[in-house]
Amino acid sequence: MDSLDFLKWMAIYFHDDNAALRVLLYLMGTQEPGGTIKATQREIAGALKLNRVHVNRAMGRVYALGLVHMVDRGLYQLNPQASLRGGSIEVAEPGRPPHRKPATRKVDQLELIADLDEDPTVPSEFKQLMLPGREPRQRKAEG
Repeated sequence: MDSLDFLKWMAIYFHDDNAALRVLLYLMGTQEPGGTIKATQREIAGALKLNRVHVNRAMGRVYALGLVHMVDRGLYQLNPQASLRGGSIEVAEPGRPPHRKPATRKVDQLELIADLDEDPTVPSEFKQLMLPGREPRQRKAEG
């Protein structure tokens, strides 16, 4: 799915849940190359001026859809099939002199998807992202 198609899908799917939409947009906007986000639910709630209960419920909803998974406490991974920030990430290179710039590698969407697919800690809902086809409700005609 193209990122722009995903944004359109989000606008339609979350028409009745502004908290989930805002949380997901916040996560997308703060992701590092490769789709990782370092933030606690408390930090997300503070940034969005939402109650932590609403953030927790919203996170549960986006987890259930396979859009995000928690790698560790305060570290989340966005599903690269839906949203990916490409770029370069620093990689550890043993023996590299400290005065040299850190080694980097480009983040490739298909390579990242394959790596996550092989990781046994990643939930199956995340690996097999199948977004529900939900159209917005039509307003009743006033009469």
